[in-house]
Amino acid sequence: MTAAIFQKISDIIKSDFKNTFPGGNVVLQDSTSKQVKINKTGSFLCLQLDKRNTNIFPFFETSIADLCKVSDRLMIYPKTNSLFVFIVELKSTNHTGAIKQVRASFELSKYICGTAKRMLNNPTIEIKYRGLIFSHKTFKGTTKPRNLDYQQDLNSELRYMHLQSGNSFDLDSLSH
Repeated sequence: MTAAIFQKISDIIKSDFKNTFPGGNVVLQDSTSKQVKINKTGSFLCLQLDKRNTNIFPFFETSIADLCKVSDRLMIYPKTNSLFVFIVELKSTNHTGAIKQVRASFELSKYICGTAKRMLNNPTIEIKYRGLIFSHKTFKGTTKPRNLDYQQDLNSELRYMHLQSGNSFDLDSLSH
């Protein structure tokens, strides 16, 4: 069933927001951040939601602060019995506000996945949402790449971690 949900999500998202990557590795970067290399096995879908001059929420009032903020990427990664949705925010040095963007994209990703499930008559599938905030800056308590533990967001059921950009990360090791 994981494959069916994954395919339905791919089907319902406009191609304008999908990124494709040749080969087994992915390089994520925006205009000011260092590269983050993601090593993966198998298929995954990468959505780029935070695009300049593109309002993905045409029914929201854009003058309201923080209403239309989203993270840079959603990476949807099917595993054997689970679907992982990684909410990725890329920051250069100032990570202030990153968790707000991740929370907003968490809500959006739940809507996307819920829509796909509804269209498939609501199959039972475990969907795990994980926030990944990458920054040049070292965070107090930053998780080292060899010891990847998620923190619980106190304002939602989302689990997230801060990671140092400029490094490589294995998507399978982040899938827990």
